[in-house]
Amino acid sequence: MGENHFKVSLGAAPGHPDWPNLLQFTILRNAKGNALQLDVVFTGGTGYSFNEYFQSYSYDGVNWRPVDWKLGHRMSKQEDSITFPVFEKNRVYVGRQVPLSFEHIESFIKKWRKTPHVTVHVIGKSLERRNLYRIEITDANSPHPRDERWVHWFANQHPGEHNSQWRMVGMIEWLLSDEGADCRRRFICHFNPMMSPDAPSHGWYRINAQGVDMNRAYRAEGSDKDAQAHEAYLYQRDLESLFASTEPPTSLWCMHTWSGNVDPRILPGPEMAPLGGWETLRDLINRHNHADLVRPMAKWVVKPETRTYWTDGMHVQFGATSVLCEGGAIIKTKEANKESGVVLMKGLAEYYRGTRP
Repeated sequence: MGENHFKVSLGAAPGHPDWPNLLQFTILRNAKGNALQLDVVFTGGTGYSFNEYFQSYSYDGVNWRPVDWKLGHRMSKQEDSITFPVFEKNRVYVGRQVPLSFEHIESFIKKWRKTPHVTVHVIGKSLERRNLYRIEITDANSPHPRDERWVHWFANQHPGEHNSQWRMVGMIEWLLSDEGADCRRRFICHFNPMMSPDAPSHGWYRINAQGVDMNRAYRAEGSDKDAQAHEAYLYQRDLESLFASTEPPTSLWCMHTWSGNVDPRILPGPEMAPLGGWETLRDLINRHNHADLVRPMAKWVVKPETRTYWTDGMHVQFGATSVLCEGGAIIKTKEANKESGVVLMKGLAEYYRGTRP
């Protein structure tokens, strides 16, 4: 289109011609000293928008700087432009939200598993043969028997919602810190950081390689290999094995990203009444929300058409406390996204006091 000015036409997700792939790419060389302007178009439809959330760029794939679209999705879902500042280095990475690749998650897992408090479970392989991880955190030397500890389960269903993945990184890092020591002794926490690990390298926002929306892939009737997306079946089967054990989950958290601050919506389970009800958990989370990163927790309602959502389906199947933890798209740094996870963990640590009755 001109000097350092390019037009980009986005492709579509498999099976969803109206779902644009994410804008992500690497400039391999010669970026230093140049500003880049992109005119981005998607002609497949308006099912979702490529410009709903901010973009980020990085020189090392680790430290990211946010950049906003000129128009945003409310003004235009199919055409927009974005201008980057003059680049300071020759290689540049570009992605959506605060990017977090599957390979970066694996580097975190390699570090975390060095502590005796972390057990890494590989529950299967994705369709493209990547590991499907569940990270278990609990104090290896806890004086409390495992069947007396509170158990919490966290998972990310939509692979392109990276801010929610950073939220879980913050939760894990706090649990493994000195401040999280008492919580580790009383809790068993399971983290499923990316249910569709094939998607990020392709730019798919919500789906797996079969083109299935990963948050529409739950079966409240029970897992079924033939009726579910491949990875969803393996994760639900693994969750069912936890409920069949002597340490069934107390609460279930689905980590997502949408506009605004972190936005937890709860379906309360039976353990909450003697603990003061879900409103007490809301108030305890708010007490730690010093940077105003988290909206006050609200009540969620299951509808017949939402039983295939993980939050709703899990609550219907098991009756356990389930939380749809949305929001966070307004948070533009990984540090603040991680802090939002710390806020949630501190609230949980205070609410689920002592040990399981």
